[in-house]
Amino acid sequence: MKRSALACIVLSVIFLAVALFSYFYESRSTGLLPIITYPLRDYTVVFTIICVVLTSCGIFIQKRREKR
Repeated sequence: MKRSALACIVLSVIFLAVALFSYFYESRSTGLLPIITYPLRDYTVVFTIICVVLTSCGIFIQKRREKR
């Protein structure tokens, strides 16, 4: 496997882990209110899109190398 393809796949897995963490992270309170909130859920879509793009790039690089 080419190093650039492997780097894309590894970065994709890291961004997937960050996306899962940001989705499930909860804050116990906001100021004086004891309400459970999810402050990082807005970033989940961004990290997931980065994950998909990196995975696609890694697969494309690997497939292009196999054709040669």
